[in-house]
Amino acid sequence: MPTLSVKLPEETKLRLQALAQSQGTTTHAVMVNAVDAALAAADSHNALVATALRARAQVLESGKVVDGRDFGAYLKAKVRGQAAPRPKAIDLNPDAVHG
Repeated sequence: MPTLSVKLPEETKLRLQALAQSQGTTTHAVMVNAVDAALAAADSHNALVATALRARAQVLESGKVVDGRDFGAYLKAKVRGQAAPRPKAIDLNPDAVHG
């Protein structure tokens, strides 16, 4: 495994050592876990942004949206196990679109 050098402020180093000791592990293991967690969070964030951008493009292409309040009521009914008709798609208000 290649080595990567990281310069940390003294306070951060001390906190890292204290955390590792409290967890009964090494500072290396804590740093590896922290990097893995940060990368996983970034991957999740990037996937969410990509999904949102695709959804936005689809809305702009179709010109159709669902009213948020109607959709919220629909979801609440479904969670309660109640039958609920799907909200109807409506035309997007062109004034609501921002570049």
